[in-house]
Amino acid sequence: MIHDVLIFGASRGLGLCLARASVLRGEKAAAMVRPDSDTAALSELGMTLIRGDAFSLDDCIAAIQQAGAKRVISVLGGKNAAGQRIDALGNLNVIEAIEVAAPQARFLLGTSLGCGDQWDSLAEGAQRMLGEAIKAKNQAEQRLEQSALTWMIARPAGLSHQPATGQYRVLAGRDDAGNYLPRADVASAMLEIFAEDERLYKAWTILGPADPA
Repeated sequence: MIHDVLIFGASRGLGLCLARASVLRGEKAAAMVRPDSDTAALSELGMTLIRGDAFSLDDCIAAIQQAGAKRVISVLGGKNAAGQRIDALGNLNVIEAIEVAAPQARFLLGTSLGCGDQWDSLAEGAQRMLGEAIKAKNQAEQRLEQSALTWMIARPAGLSHQPATGQYRVLAGRDDAGNYLPRADVASAMLEIFAEDERLYKAWTILGPADPA
């Protein structure tokens, strides 16, 4: 089956919100999930589930080949039991797998506020708390920017479990307002970014609404 989109990191959190939003848009969606993942929510959505581990390049290649998707999203994050960050190696594997198996696919990488040239704008406390994760995500961003793929990057602010509000901002830079917003709103913003050709080859910041004056 040919799918519209393949999602890495879809079993929970932001990835699950992306899966729900994609299905609600009528898209045929697939997700690569670890064999030990809780996939009940994804199964309820009717998604195609492809078993694999993003720490394995071969698994990533196989998932992309099986899904046959023209668009790929990765919101991989966190560590495995050995302390390896999936933000780095997993995303690097996804990028290489697309180069090998679907070089014409459009790819959206989800990282976070503070990546790239935004590091210096983070408060010192945030740098201490997020430094390891941002360093890992930066490796993936830099690798993607140097690739020949059709790409865009989304850098959402802090994520909450609150219901969607439909109020979010997509900026080329950042400001000091709207530093937290619901995951469901970030998912909507990411799919909006993904659909627009003028967003290609850039990193976009996703923020909540600005505080009223």
